[in-house]
Amino acid sequence: MDEIRYFMEESILSITPGATAKEAAELMRKNSISSLLVGEEGDYSGFLTDTDLTRKLVATNRDPEQTSVAALSSESVISMDADRSMADAYACMKEKNIRHLAVSDNDKITGILSIKDFANYYNNKHSQGGEEKGEIQYFMQNSIINIESYETVLTAAQKMADKKVGALLVTERGKAKGILSESAMTMDVIAQGLDVATSKVSSILSRQLVTIEQGQSMGDAYQLMRDKNVRHLFATRGKKIVGMLSIKDFANYYNFKFCKKLSDEDKVKHYMQENLETVDETFTVLQATEILKDKEIGSLLVKEQESITGIVTEEDFARNVLGNNLDPAKTTIAQIMRVPCKLDENQHMDEALALMHENDVRYIAITSKSKVKGIISLKDLTIYYKQKYINTNELDESSS
Repeated sequence: MDEIRYFMEESILSITPGATAKEAAELMRKNSISSLLVGEEGDYSGFLTDTDLTRKLVATNRDPEQTSVAALSSESVISMDADRSMADAYACMKEKNIRHLAVSDNDKITGILSIKDFANYYNNKHSQGGEEKGEIQYFMQNSIINIESYETVLTAAQKMADKKVGALLVTERGKAKGILSESAMTMDVIAQGLDVATSKVSSILSRQLVTIEQGQSMGDAYQLMRDKNVRHLFATRGKKIVGMLSIKDFANYYNFKFCKKLSDEDKVKHYMQENLETVDETFTVLQATEILKDKEIGSLLVKEQESITGIVTEEDFARNVLGNNLDPAKTTIAQIMRVPCKLDENQHMDEALALMHENDVRYIAITSKSKVKGIISLKDLTIYYKQKYINTNELDESSS
């Protein structure tokens, strides 16, 4: 039941290469879609997406009524047989760096798979509970590109093209007010015949800014996106926006979480910090914080003679010392230290993440033959997931 044919969109909409960009945008607006096949039935030459319209048309200030679809669309259609698996289709998408895949049956294109279809597929297949909270922070896009509402649509499109992003956070005097997406460029600008050089962002932005706390799970975020029928969510920490999630992030996330093959390279021993800084239990908090400052680190292992007996972190100092108004010069490490959470060096980074969430800690002691050998921090986990998730050949915002 994982064959492509059961998840593809069977309603195919196409447009001729000689049609204008405005006609294409009007068709996309009418049907609330983000892409069109280009060509006649049985002879398709490419795809036209709202990304193409934003970056190749609006950003270059070309006339939608004088620019042909052929001048903007992709030069080929990548397809896959309907009896292939969704995993095969997603692998193809990653390899080709595309967000739309044609589906064929007996050499005839019978459907289309989009990145949204993969997000739905993976979510429905794997979201049966057991998700970890706080996953959002590892999979969201940290770089949020914003634009002031008084700027022109042309400026916004140029920024989207330059940064290769599908949406901008719209601000007014630095305060978040809404979102401007490629979809809006297609539906509200090109299809409506607006002058991009004079129209202001404020005239077309969506003021439905949907947010979610970064401490929630990706499953929570995906359900919110579906409930609100949006393609972008903003992750918050308190009242501050700290990241953005798009529909492609969910497809990548589910594929990464449930379909990846763990290898030796995923073991914590390759990411732990081995140059351990230790303090004696008799040290004062003041002495310990001076070490943290000098070494520019966030934690210290505590030892008694040659045995590791605990751990202290910046968080312990803030909560247990400052929070209880203790004197740093008189309070000893033994009074505030905690027993460290431990994990064997041959365990995987996913298990380190789960252990952190389970115990609400930011540092884990890594052991080798029961002896503490290193430390894994929340920062190390973040770097690992970003490298594994962002820098591998995943679908990105520059794909069509």
